[in-house]
Amino acid sequence: MARIHPTAVVDPRAELADDVEIGPYVVITGEVQLASGCVVGPFCRLEGPAVIAEGNRFTSHCSIGAPPQDLSYKGEPTRLEIGPGNWFREHVTVHRGTVKGGGVTRIGGNGLFMVGAHVAHDCHVGNGVIFANGGTLAGHVEVGDYATIGAFSAVHQFCRVGPYAFLGGFTVATKDCLPFMRTVGARPARCFGPNTVGLERKGFAAERREALKKAWRILRNPKLTTTEAVIQLEAQLGHMGDVQLLISFIRASKRGVVLSRG
Repeated sequence: MARIHPTAVVDPRAELADDVEIGPYVVITGEVQLASGCVVGPFCRLEGPAVIAEGNRFTSHCSIGAPPQDLSYKGEPTRLEIGPGNWFREHVTVHRGTVKGGGVTRIGGNGLFMVGAHVAHDCHVGNGVIFANGGTLAGHVEVGDYATIGAFSAVHQFCRVGPYAFLGGFTVATKDCLPFMRTVGARPARCFGPNTVGLERKGFAAERREALKKAWRILRNPKLTTTEAVIQLEAQLGHMGDVQLLISFIRASKRGVVLSRG
């Protein structure tokens, strides 16, 4: 049987794996599924419908699966899905989806969400992400695999953060943030080129890093429009998988991308 502290309140609709640990003063309401190896620390509140995969840790005072902060939400049955192996530190908040946004908030696996991070309704967050203290997503944001959201940064609703992107502390992103690149600053944020140190730490070979540097030199050329720069990227570096991902990301943007030239 799951180890449940006597002060915890667990809804009978919840489904807990046999080795789940529930700490003091935890409240679990609704249809919450906790898979093997999950640990819920003191004073956390989990609300369903929510499906939480194996090995997730909630340190303390987390609010996971609460209703969305959206005035259009009228209590419809939306849900939260969390992949395996994440660590949610103190006071992290994650909200369920809305009907108009697809009905689900989704987080991948093996992420670290530091103190006070927030994932709003209908966000789709990839694998291996890092949210530093106070990193915040508005609704409908997409975050790619292995992206880093810096401390006290905020991402505007409907924006995208590309795979391996790095947002520096206190960044305000109101446009899409390019994959592999460093985006820093508030109103306007600016892109400062490839996150070379971070990419090397993640195992990117020198050839891949050099291709991204060349791509950045083309993108930041003040004599080219973004459309012209993308055409040049395709012609010169389109055979490189990372550059092709970068091109696809730019072409799919609906809000525009954070870019600085000159």
